Amino acid sequence: MLLTNPIRFIGNDRGFLEKVECIKQRLSEPDESGRRRPVPIEGSNFIIEIDTAVIAIASHQNPIIQQTTQGLETTRHGTIVVNEETMQTTLPGVYAGGDVVSGAATVISAMGAGRWQRRLYTTI
Repeated sequence: MLLTNPIRFIGNDRGFLEKVECIKQRLSEPDESGRRRPVPIEGSNFIIEIDTAVIAIASHQNPIIQQTTQGLETTRHGTIVVNEETMQTTLPGVYAGGDVVSGAATVISAMGAGRWQRRLYTTI
């Protein structure tokens, strides 16, 4: 969804992800450099039902993961600690791969980690 920003993930009482709250945005007038920046549209919040979120929005780790996920072990660089054989994090049932584990890399590398995990867990 273009010009849409997630602002909150919503879980159920068992800790499973159920929804994401988003807000619509519009482009501002051009600034001194000519760039039109996204600006939230007040009151445009809406909720989407989901069961999985893939956070892929930057070339560095998003600090919100460490700040909002109790029990998730991270390195001093902000990457998530995983078992390298299973890719499971320090939270049961939670797996991670790509930049959030290895640090900045290519999208192909991140896709490969996801594909490897899928192959591993569909054969168990």
